[in-house]
Amino acid sequence: MNAQQLTMKLAKLRPDYAPAEQLRIALLLALQNPDLSVFESDADLERQCQEIGLQLSATSDQHAAVADELDSLAMTAPCDFSPNHLWTLVRAIKVQNQIINLYLGPTTSCDEVLEK
Repeated sequence: MNAQQLTMKLAKLRPDYAPAEQLRIALLLALQNPDLSVFESDADLERQCQEIGLQLSATSDQHAAVADELDSLAMTAPCDFSPNHLWTLVRAIKVQNQIINLYLGPTTSCDEVLEK
């Protein structure tokens, strides 16, 4: 199976998804499973789609929560900076790392991305 076949299979499995969403899911599936032959079975593909959906949802929720924390941190006067603010920044970095790993694959580290 190649990427085009995977995308066509996703289009049949999830016709309610926009083409861009089908491509995004296909990309994420391919990043997590370089051997696309594992998606020959509709049941396996459906299970993997559900897992990807859960990962996207969890990462999006974490990103939104951290973005709210960062917005409130930005409104804080620099002289009021506390250790809790530092932990907010650390959480933000971790969430960004999760997003990078989701889209670039788990073998990519933040250092590799920064070097590019």
